[in-house]
Amino acid sequence: MPGPNAVLLSLQEEDIEYYDSKADTEFDDPDGEEIEREKSNSLKLEFTDDANFKTKVNYSYAAVQIPTDIYKGSTVILNELNWTQALEDVFIENRKEDPSLLWQVFGSATGVTRYYPATPWRAPNKIDLYDVRRRPWYIQGASSPKDMVIIVDVSGSVSGLTLKLMKTSVCEMLDTLSDDDYVNVASFNEKAKPVSCFKHLVQANIRNKKVFKEDVQGMVAKGTTDYKAGFEYAFDQLQNSNITRANCNKMIMMFTDGGEDRVQDVFEKYNWPNKTVRVFTFSVGQHNYDVTPLQWMACANKGYYFEIPSIGAIRINTQEYLDVLGRPMVLAGNRAKQVQWTNVYQDALGLGLVVTGTLPVFNLTEDNSDRKNQLILGVMGIDVALNDIKKLTPRYNLGANGYVFAIDLNGYVLLHPNLQPQ
Repeated sequence: MPGPNAVLLSLQEEDIEYYDSKADTEFDDPDGEEIEREKSNSLKLEFTDDANFKTKVNYSYAAVQIPTDIYKGSTVILNELNWTQALEDVFIENRKEDPSLLWQVFGSATGVTRYYPATPWRAPNKIDLYDVRRRPWYIQGASSPKDMVIIVDVSGSVSGLTLKLMKTSVCEMLDTLSDDDYVNVASFNEKAKPVSCFKHLVQANIRNKKVFKEDVQGMVAKGTTDYKAGFEYAFDQLQNSNITRANCNKMIMMFTDGGEDRVQDVFEKYNWPNKTVRVFTFSVGQHNYDVTPLQWMACANKGYYFEIPSIGAIRINTQEYLDVLGRPMVLAGNRAKQVQWTNVYQDALGLGLVVTGTLPVFNLTEDNSDRKNQLILGVMGIDVALNDIKKLTPRYNLGANGYVFAIDLNGYVLLHPNLQPQ
């Protein structure tokens, strides 16, 4: 079986046997209309009801889910399907050793999800927006905790469509953060100011991200661009040691339509020579500005440069930075983080409330050069239902009016009699 480094250009979709979970998807259509399915060469499987999974499953196969906006016939996806086929035997063997295992899932950095046992995909409506790279368990498993400051250019030149793209991009960027991360968002022209009431980094939990998303919509384009004001504000935020923060990866995300200033003096003052803060730059909109300064800023500060010319490019380009953050973990090898447990969330396949144990998957294959691979291939996850955890609690020791409750490291309720899925 070819490894992740092997690129088989002659590979065709019909050359690979796999079960496409969306080929049998039953959409919850409010109109009750028959929905035409796209043609697929997916394996045809039979399913039986299973009490543990609360749905129909097939224990002989794993299933594949590919996001709607990704072409499943592309060379990258076909190669991903090809080398991950070997996981099927591993999943089956794992279940033989531990029959109590629930969903075993591999989420790929390319967006492919392979999960066991096979079951038809559940989509809440006609358009399936599920992308494994946006799931909380994948985000937490693919990178270490982050301190992030997002700065947005709101000078007069970004009005109209470009400003709308920036607002959407910031919201999508916020969705790549988990409860282990800390964030703040600021806008800048001649001066920089926070977009919300938060004056410093705050935990990237659902409530705080909702506040940011609402306040970002109120940004107005006016004035002239001063990159120095934006970057000085961002570095000051990251250097504030009087607040709670992740204290791991530090980064600045700058969204702009372009400019000539490289603000080298700011980087010399705050970030060089140690380069403890990564700088990622995003050129937003369709314009004829020279992007060389933006590329230089990113490359000179261990970051990366991205282009977002249209709304279709937002989603993929606002999550690519996770690959860059994964490189130090790959190089660390066995010293990288071990199994990490997520917060409680609703399972996409109907198990109810679950926590997931995750482990990043690194590309350890060697090529012809002396340089080590720095690719994170994806994240492996295994679900544990909250009901299974409850069964292990010593309820018989608590008495008639006693009950068990638990909270996680982020202060979220893990177990409580009043905790019910919405």
